[in-house]
Order: sequence, then C-alpha cells, then structure tokens
Amino acid sequence: MLRRAAGLPALLLLAFALGCTAADAPAAETPAVARTATPNATATPTASSPTPTPTPAPERLDIRASRLAIPSLGIDAPVQDSRIIPASTYPPTPGCPAPPPDEETFTVPNQGIATPIEAIDGLENRSWIFGHSRWQNTPGLLYSLQDINLGDEVFVEGTERTSGARVPRRRFVVDGIYLTDIDSGGTLVGGEMPAKPTVILQTSVREDGGGKAWLLDQQKVTAKARNLIEGDVNDRCKYLLLFVFARAS
Repeated sequence: MLRRAAGLPALLLLAFALGCTAADAPAAETPAVARTATPNATATPTASSPTPTPTPAPERLDIRASRLAIPSLGIDAPVQDSRIIPASTYPPTPGCPAPPPDEETFTVPNQGIATPIEAIDGLENRSWIFGHSRWQNTPGLLYSLQDINLGDEVFVEGTERTSGARVPRRRFVVDGIYLTDIDSGGTLVGGEMPAKPTVILQTSVREDGGGKAWLLDQQKVTAKARNLIEGDVNDRCKYLLLFVFARAS
C-alpha cells in the first residue's frame, strides 16, 4: 500500500506513540557559459568549447532497514517492522485539537527502533527509522540522538524495497539536524527526492499537552538543531520532534 506525500504529516502522528545546526548548504551555482557571436570569415578561429559533461543520474536506493549502527553513540541494533494503524487508536490530547478521524499513524515498539513495512509514496531514496527517546520515563535507544553531530557516521543494512536485493552495511554521513513539530516534520521528510540515498532518524523531543517537560535536553537540542517550527515553539499543542539526516558517502 502506497501513501501520497501529502499524507506524510498525518503519518508523522506516530509521535503520539513515541511519548514515552545545520541545514543542507545550498549547492553553489554553476556560472552560465557566455555565448559568443559566430566568427566571420576573416576572424581568427578560436578553440571550440569543451563538450559539457552530462549530469549523472541520482543514485536510487530505497532501503528497508534491518540494522542501524551509529558508532559515535554506541548504537548497534536491529530495526523492527512498523505497521500503519488509525490515529484514533491513541486518545486525543486534552486541550489540543484532535486529529481528523481518517488520519493514520505507525506502531512504535516499546523498546528499540522501527521502519515502515510498506513503501510510502514521497519517501523515495530514503530509509526512515524511528523510535523512543523515552518510554515510561526510561531513556530509549534514540535518547542519545541528541548527542549526534554533523559529520558522524551512520551505517544501515537491509533490503532494497523494489527488488528485494540485500543491501550490505552502507555508510552514511550526518549532514542535517532539525527540530520540528508534526506539520513541519512532514514537510521535511516528504520533500523532493534526494540526489543520494538518505537515512532519516526520528525521535520525540516533547509531547503535546499542558505541563509537559522536554524528553531530551532542551539546551543541547536547540544549540545544534535547525528550528523549522512555524509559530511559537512553546505552544503546548505542538508535539516536537528531532530529525537527523545522513547522506550516502
């Protein structure tokens, strides 16, 4: 079953079950090649311009992860399967708008990390892995995600979703750390297909609802993550998320 990219913000409601700085630098513009007038018969011939090198096609690799390793954080763990369920499975947050009745979310294991079983339209060339930062006041596997830094290595193995071929341990390098809420997180995850295979790691930062403390260290997160939240980050009806992007090296 495929999901449209427009549905990603709704699917990111998995954050309700998780209770528990640096953006990509823009690519440098290539200067345009100036066109010259055609030389007349008496002009001295000039050397022909070199043939432009074709832009290589993006590498496409949709990994259904089975194992994740982040050496700098001491993480080396299997990745479990996550299934889509109705968002109404979880009770609405008192004092905050309830999600539409037809929205869906993902199951999240009490311990460990997970990835969607099915391919999702809008997540091409991405491997999306999520898990708890805390579960019942106990730090989860991704609690240490707040300590990751740009340039850290991430290793993923699994299978290619289309062909089913085995993907051996593949190296990725962290190049983006983001603080979002559910809406801005959906936009971030479901953006234009990346030119290189990408791993997306997600965990919860703060649950929605009155009087909720941050699940991660607020100072650490805000110091290193780019804030993509529109509006007031202290709005208690915003469920806050941490995303880490790592590109294939």
